[in-house]
Amino acid sequence: MIEEYILKDFGNKNVLITGGTGLIGRQVVDILCNSGANSSIVSLDKINIDNRAKHIYGDITNFEFCKEITKDKDFVFHLAGIKVL
Repeated sequence: MIEEYILKDFGNKNVLITGGTGLIGRQVVDILCNSGANSSIVSLDKINIDNRAKHIYGDITNFEFCKEITKDKDFVFHLAGIKVL
């Protein structure tokens, strides 16, 4: 498990999780929300996995979009994969 002193560092920080609706991403979102982080999830999925996190629908292959969503973030967890349609 993650040490408590590490989790405290995320409290009140602005955190972005790409792929936050995926298998690993959901666990990371839960951990970060529990630590008090201001969490945002960016994904191509239109599902709400945690009411404590802000959900952003978007495509991170667009560089301008990436610059916009990361401009005020303290941490970014990049967990997104390529979605094959």
